[in-house]
Order: sequence, then C-alpha cells, then structure tokens
Amino acid sequence: MKALAALLGAAFTVMACYGLGSALAARLGARLRRQEKFPLAFVLGASVLHLAVFAVMALKVAYKPVLILLLAAATAVGIVSGSWRLPARETSPSPKTAAARAIQLVFGGIAAAFTTLYLFNAWAPEISADGTTYHLALMARYLRARGFEAVTTNMYASLSEGVEMLFVPAFAIGRNSAAALVHFAFLIALALAVLAYGHRIGRPLAGAAAALLVYLSPIAGLDGTSAYIDVATAAIVFSVFYWTQIWDEERNDRLLICIGLLGGYAYAAKYTAFVMPLYAAAFVVWRSRRVKPAAVIAAASILMVAPWVVRDWLVWSNPIAPFANRYFHNPNIHISLEQSWSAYLRTYGIENLWALPLYVTWRGGVTGGILGPVFLAAPLALLALRNRAGRRLLAPCVLLLGSYFGNVGTRFLIPMLPFVSLALAIALESTAPVLIVMVMAHALLSWPRVIPRYASVAALQGMPWKAALRIIPEDQYLRAHVDYVWARMIEEQIPPGERVFVRTPVAEVYTSREVLMGYTSAFNEDLQDLYDTGWYLDQYPSKHWIYVLPAGQWHGIRLVETGAPKSPSEQWSVHEVRFLYSGLEVPQRPEWRLRASPNPWDVRLAFDKSEATRWRSWETMRPGMFIEVDFGRGESVDQVLVELSTEEWNVRMRLEALDAQGRWNLLPAQAGKLTEEPTRETASLRHAVSREFHARGVNYLLLKDDDWGAQYVAADPSSWGLTQLAHAYGARVYRVNP
Repeated sequence: MKALAALLGAAFTVMACYGLGSALAARLGARLRRQEKFPLAFVLGASVLHLAVFAVMALKVAYKPVLILLLAAATAVGIVSGSWRLPARETSPSPKTAAARAIQLVFGGIAAAFTTLYLFNAWAPEISADGTTYHLALMARYLRARGFEAVTTNMYASLSEGVEMLFVPAFAIGRNSAAALVHFAFLIALALAVLAYGHRIGRPLAGAAAALLVYLSPIAGLDGTSAYIDVATAAIVFSVFYWTQIWDEERNDRLLICIGLLGGYAYAAKYTAFVMPLYAAAFVVWRSRRVKPAAVIAAASILMVAPWVVRDWLVWSNPIAPFANRYFHNPNIHISLEQSWSAYLRTYGIENLWALPLYVTWRGGVTGGILGPVFLAAPLALLALRNRAGRRLLAPCVLLLGSYFGNVGTRFLIPMLPFVSLALAIALESTAPVLIVMVMAHALLSWPRVIPRYASVAALQGMPWKAALRIIPEDQYLRAHVDYVWARMIEEQIPPGERVFVRTPVAEVYTSREVLMGYTSAFNEDLQDLYDTGWYLDQYPSKHWIYVLPAGQWHGIRLVETGAPKSPSEQWSVHEVRFLYSGLEVPQRPEWRLRASPNPWDVRLAFDKSEATRWRSWETMRPGMFIEVDFGRGESVDQVLVELSTEEWNVRMRLEALDAQGRWNLLPAQAGKLTEEPTRETASLRHAVSREFHARGVNYLLLKDDDWGAQYVAADPSSWGLTQLAHAYGARVYRVNP
C-alpha cells in the first residue's frame, strides 16, 4: 500500500500540473505539437499549481483532503475543457529509412533501460542528503503545522521553494517517494522537451541525441530520482526558452503570459535561475523592437516571485535571504555565515579551478556528481554558432554559466545541460556516426555499475525494485543508511515538542523533532559557539583587559575596537564587560541601555555574568566596532574589566565616555592585560554551557563520535551537566540536566 500510495501521489500531482497547463495554453491560443504538448503543458501547469499550494499553506489549511481536492480540481480543469488531449499525429513527408528506424530502436532501447532504472530508484524510500535534510524535511514540518511556519533556525527555509510546493500534495498522499517521483516526472519532461525542440527546428537526430545526453547524464539521473530540485529547475529554464521560440514563430502576444509565469517560476524554483526572466524580456524586446512585451513578461514574473520575496521579508527581514545580509541586517543569519558558506560554494575546496571541468565530467569527488566524460567534448558546441539555432541555444547558456560560479557543484550545471547538449548535437549532426557513437558511449559510461570504474562519486545503486515495491520493508531498507538511524534515535529518545542540537546533518524528514544543525542560522551558530567553549581552549575566557579610569562619574562608557585583522575569518568577541568602583563591581540597573555595532541583538551576552557566553561581531573584525552602555545617569566607575577569549590575538581597544551633553569623548584610561593559562578541567564552565542550552529551550544533543569536541563530552558527560541516553551507529544522544 505504501508503494501504491507513493505512485498515486506522484501521478495525481503530475496530472494536476498537466491539466492546469494544458488548459492555460489552450486558453492563450498556443498551438503546441503532439511531442511538445505534455512537457510544456506539465511545466507550465506546475508554475500555476505551485501558487495554489502556496496559498493553501499561507492560509494554514494544508490538510490532506484539501490538497487532494486541489489536485482533483486542477485535473478536472484540463479534462472538462478538453485541452488535455494530445494533438493528432503529424504525417511524415517521407518514410523513415532503415537506418533511421535502427537509430530509433537503439535510442529507444537505451531510454527504456534507463527509465526502468530511474523509476525504481525514485520509487524506493528517499535517502538523498539534501532531500531528507531540508527539501522534504521542511515540507513535512509545514504539513504537521497545516501550513507555513516561521522557521528562522534553518537558512534553507528562506530559499524559494517553488518546486517543493509540488512535493507537498504528493508527500501528503504518498510520503517521501511520491515527492521523488514528481521530480522524476520533471526529468522525463525535460528529455521530451529537448527531443521535441529538435523536431521543431527540423533536426530530429540532434534532438534525440541531445535528449539522451541529458537524460543519461549521471548527475541528472541521481538528482532527478531524488527529492531535489535541480532537474525541475532545468525543465523550467528550458521551458522559458522553448516558449520564447514558439512566440517568435507565432507572434501571439498572449503567449508572453506563459513566458512570464515560467520566468518567475524559474526564480521561485532556484535563485540561480533568476536570469531567465531577464533573458526572456531581452529576447522579446530584441525580436519585436517593442518594450510592451517585456512589461507583460515582467508582470507575470512578479506574480511568481512576489510571494517568496514577501515571505522572506516578513520572516527573515531580508527579501532575498539567506544572501545580502550585509544590506538587510537581521538577527537570523550572521554575515560571517553567509560569507564563509558562499566562499566554500565558489570553490568546494578545489585549489585550482582550471581543474573544475575534469571534476564535473570525469573525476567526481568534491563537486558531488558528474555530467559524464562525453561532456569533455562540450567546447565543440561552439561550432553550433555557425547557424541561428545554435546561437539561440548558447545565449541563455552563457547567462546561466555566469550564475554557476556562485556554486560550482556539478548539479548546478544541470540547467545548462539541455542547451549544451542540443548545441553539441547540432554541431556533430553532419557526422551522424560520431554523434551516435557518442550517445552509446555516454549510455555505457553512465550505467551505475560502470561509473565506479573511473569516477569517485555518488551514483545510483543498481535497481532497488524490491525496496521500491516495499517487498523489503521500508525501515529495513533505510536502516542501511546511518543518517536514517540517527534520525530514528532522535525520534525514539527525545520527547515530542523538544528540540535537538546536532553539529552535522541527519535525515530530518524521518523525525518530527526540530533539529538544529550547527551552521544553518544565527541561533544555531550561537549554540555551536556555546558548545565549543566547553572544550576548545582558544575560546576559553582566559584573557582579561583591565582599564584604570581617572576619578569621576560617567554617563556611559563605550568600548571601541581599533585593531586590524590578520585574516578575513578573524572576529571580535567579548565574553564579559564589568564595571568596578573601589574594587567592587557596579551592579547593573534596569535603566542601563546596551548597544553594539555590529550584531546589536546579542549585546546582552557581554553583560550576562555567564562565563560560557560571549558577544561576537559575526563578521570580520574592523576598527570602529563598539560595545557601549548608557547608564542613564552619572555612574562612579574607576575600572573596566573586559574578558576575552584566548584566541583574541589582534584585538586592540580604546574607551570612550559619554558626557552630560550626550557626546562621546576619548577616555584617557590606562590599560593592563592579564592572561590565564586555559585548562579543560573547568567543570563550572561546562555546566554553564548546559545551563545556557536549557535557557534557550534546547535540552537534547546528538553528537556523532567524529564530531569536533564529541570525545570530550563522551569521556565525562556529567561534567557537562548531561546524561547519555543512547549510543549506537557512531552517535550519542544526550539530555541536558536542568
């Protein structure tokens, strides 16, 4: 029944997309050919259905019956209007030759073999990394809440989720596999669209070859059979291009609505596809010599983009979260997080990016997949510039390539695959045997058992038909994957409604508990910083700066950073600021007003009397940063004690005082420095860490044995104020002792 439910959930969602898309295309007077009707109508309908699901989620009525009724209504639109029917077959002007029939048979056989492989992989229980950690995990969380939640503890929740909106109804009916099967439908639609475009431009062999180059690519197969979004994005991107070509042939301005909806949906699917509405607008202006068509495209695109921009503004205080936090200051994502994450995505640790073509085509490894060795011949696609069809294909490819270098993972090349494949096939079409051999070699080199012979990369694991049909129970199949086991440990050991801190990912979709992964938000990074203070000597508050002030009363004191960093990763942090008079600490008063720049939201951590916490700039240290206290009246202070971490080597500070007229003036204070030798035998500090976790509403931790610092916790949990609840498969679950 689980296998059947997954298939039905996906099929019902695909039918709804096709029903909406075919009805809209017919309403706008599009004359689609038989081969292109399904892929173009399906993707167009997906853009409309995603908006409907967004509305259901925003209204908090995402109940299973409501979602089923939505799919039924969308499907009925296509059936009742009669637009769901495929056009009549076109008569061929000349009979196929024996060679053409042989090529069709060979290509068809290859496609059938890979389709069977892909179907069972998509149908099997979902265990993909990103699919289980956020693409589906967030949708499962929304469904439990009957709609959107303000999830500010996971930056992935701030990304546009246009494709995931289609996963929602499928997931509600058939759970994880249904969502993966919906994504597989996009892979089929993409291949069919490439095939159909070849026929539209009068190059059927090039279209068939290009379709297989895309369809058989190992990264497309791996991504397209998982609950990911990259293949779907590629189908949307190519659909934008396809519809612009149809408009150019027919000059039916009503089709501009389709182009605009799909252009905006490209952004809603994935930020990196934002160039497509720009491309579409530029193309129609160029071809029509009019600005009005671009305005129509812009208006339709905004309809798709606006819900996601508004949601991010309301939840994250940043319309394009998780990026541009330097310009949209907010307490949810640290600037340093965005910078370090973005810097990693630009290189994936590859020292020489000139080697990137080898990584993404042949070697695999750090870039997370391969396109296939035949794509080392991709530069030959430039030969297609000799004709108009080739030039039109390569223009959007150049735009997409520009956005690719923001994330050099192999799957971020998938949206370019249809354009490169078609251009390459067009360039080689005159030497048909070479093109056919290339496709057959691509098929051989892309088969899962062959890939490990030449590449070190994740690939499909055979044909798991027993797991797909649930002949092997789902739990039994999934327990071969430790990410799933860790998620089940969380589910079994931690009570409902509790939150758990982890340093590295687990398969979150398989637990209903909120998982707080160390680097995915400001809140989580603060937890991780707390945890690290308990074991990492460089973060111990062992360095004290003592400032001796001249006699007098001060209305406020400001601590200003004057030092320069030696590296971009160097930050300014302060564990505690204390004010003393005659050797006694000045007690804090309710009228004290605390400020800091940057990161004003955490300034209280420098005044909370906890040795475990610290205020951090969370961006590169620079002169002019400050922490200040406005006492609200004259306060007698003759010493200022500033507690810093051991790692604060380049910190230099000065004091400023607030006078009765509200002016800040340099304070001629004498500074002295005292550094204590840090030691890990500090039980009070470790207990303080646990108390801070508890104060933040986080009472559980799951630490894998190879996580940083995990060995210190495992050696003596009681010294941390923790109780170990379980240890299995290389991970331990702890409870905070209140």
